[in-house]
Amino acid sequence: MVRPLSVLLLLWALGSLSLKAQPHSEVRKQLEIALERRSQFSQQKEQRIDSLKAQLSDRIPAERQFDLCVAVYREYYTYRFDSAMHYVDRIALLAEQEEREAWKSQAAICRAYLLATGGYFSEAELTLSEVPRHSLPAEQLVGYYAAFEWVYSMWAEYSDDSVYAPAYYKKEMAYQDSLIQTLSPESPYRAYWQAESCYRQGRYAEAETLYRKVLEGLPVNVRLYAMCTYGIAMVSERFKRWEEYERYLMLAAISDQSCPLKENLALQQLAFFIYHHHNDETARANRYLNIALEDAAFYNNRLRLLEISRKFPDITLSYQQENERQNSHLRWALLFISLLLLALVAAVVLIVRQIRLVRAARAASQSQNERLHTLNNALSDINLLRERYITLFMDLCAAYIAKFRQFQTLVGRKVKAGQAEELLKLTKAARLSESDAKEFFQNFDASFLKLYPDFIEQFNRLLRPDAQVVPRRGELLNTELRIFALLRMGITDSSKMATLLFLSPQTIYNHRSAVRAKALDRDNFEEQVAAIGQPTA
Repeated sequence: MVRPLSVLLLLWALGSLSLKAQPHSEVRKQLEIALERRSQFSQQKEQRIDSLKAQLSDRIPAERQFDLCVAVYREYYTYRFDSAMHYVDRIALLAEQEEREAWKSQAAICRAYLLATGGYFSEAELTLSEVPRHSLPAEQLVGYYAAFEWVYSMWAEYSDDSVYAPAYYKKEMAYQDSLIQTLSPESPYRAYWQAESCYRQGRYAEAETLYRKVLEGLPVNVRLYAMCTYGIAMVSERFKRWEEYERYLMLAAISDQSCPLKENLALQQLAFFIYHHHNDETARANRYLNIALEDAAFYNNRLRLLEISRKFPDITLSYQQENERQNSHLRWALLFISLLLLALVAAVVLIVRQIRLVRAARAASQSQNERLHTLNNALSDINLLRERYITLFMDLCAAYIAKFRQFQTLVGRKVKAGQAEELLKLTKAARLSESDAKEFFQNFDASFLKLYPDFIEQFNRLLRPDAQVVPRRGELLNTELRIFALLRMGITDSSKMATLLFLSPQTIYNHRSAVRAKALDRDNFEEQVAAIGQPTA
């Protein structure tokens, strides 16, 4: 559920955005906060929609049903295309049942607006042409002109050519003029459309003044705020004020997210700007564009999807190239870590040898009686010391193997991109891993049996006579014995055993369970294995 207090605090923070005082970095921070809270804004809107839907019923008066359907449509028309269209259909059906011409006109105006937004321009134009303009009341006349203006604006933007687009722009301007004349002089929307008209005519300074006038005292979580800040961004682009252009696109995007609405353009334009002007922020541009694409797909906006699909590959390719550079650095880092691991292994070997020399010198310098006493006490310590160093050695091996496998996975991703040289490296790395595994097992078996020469015999004493574990010819230890040899050395974690023995954790678990089932004392079997070779009092 949405936490009302946290959302209210966020809206207060966003609403406090000053168009002059807030530094660029602070606006960017607020945008990131808004994007993180997208789901909360959406849940809040859907709760508001659900509240309206809950009031709808065939048992309430038709006028109340009409008002509620229009209210739900207004919540949906910039949020979800299919849902908005469903409520337009309900308005149209209600108008037919009640034989209300004004309601039929309202349904047609709403439908045309949605059709144009979704990219169905000719259908939208045809729908509006059937509306009886001369019989519309003043309030519906505003919606009628606004719908026609929107249809031709979207149609021109979609055409984006020198043949049809100018004609659509001309019609857009004509309906824009009619809309301005119809709106009340006190309405902030009249000032907004006057700003739009000035912008279309190239009077950018006048347009900016009007946009800023509308913004005075306007809260951030209303659509008109987003429309005006986007307009100022377009003016800033014309004057090549790039920092202000980016700033006002961010403000518009913040408003889009906090309303919230999915039929938005600001975040998409911001992503393209970052891609072209901030070469080191390709990942950020890619993330913004993905969000814009997700919103367009959620709304089912064909026009926005088409715009993004035209430019998405360039940003994606640049993002992949940046990842490749980072992966190259990672490969060098892995190589350096591998060398460090080899050095650590060599250090461990030297330490073990030195310990043996020290033990031999100490034993030679003492008398026979002292030797017996010292050896009795030192055997346990030496065995524990050996086990610690061998465990350290195994841990280093496990870490090296895990990192090496991660490196293989990383290279594998690049192979999918068709990089032949990386494929050759990966193949050689796989062969080397198999060879190292075989040598590792041989060395491990020999080293372990030197420490515990009667391990197999003592291990089998813990099993039933008919369930003895015997290595095959040519083997020192088999898989079951190696698992419990690791357990004897203090390695009890199945995941670590799996890494060392090149098996899956599930396979380790199955082997342990199967052998434990053959034990004379199943409950204490693993503790008994861990005590093999320990000196007795």
